[in-house]
Amino acid sequence: MQRIAGKIVWITGASSGIGEALTYALDKKNCKLIISSRREADLNRVKDKCTNKHNIAILPLDLVEFNTMDRKVSEALALNNGLDILINNAGVSQRSLIVNTDFEVYKNLMDINYLGTVALTKALLPYFIENKKGHFVTVTSLMGKFGSPYR
Repeated sequence: MQRIAGKIVWITGASSGIGEALTYALDKKNCKLIISSRREADLNRVKDKCTNKHNIAILPLDLVEFNTMDRKVSEALALNNGLDILINNAGVSQRSLIVNTDFEVYKNLMDINYLGTVALTKALLPYFIENKKGHFVTVTSLMGKFGSPYR
């Protein structure tokens, strides 16, 4: 992870779980971080636990608000005058039997876990192409390969 030191990294889903852990790990590597999720209070909690608070910007983001992605990308780029890496980590899970679950739950899962990630990636892609640099990292679940009851 030495090559990541000093990079500008945007992490979605940074308010808990893997995103929170990535924030702490990349903070230790002296990355400039943009951390996003729907829960701004939790993002503040995560930032407060970091060593290099001055290198961390909070950018609230709701992935189901597809029409805000261009604006959010512009805001993210303005925070550190660019971006090197987007870590698409945000997502939600569902634990219930399909026969007991309303279809709207599945629509919401797709909007957040898939379409929101696609919308954000698509909004940022022109910047990476224009600057001939940039990396997308997308965190997914094993549930995409292996089924499990209640998942």
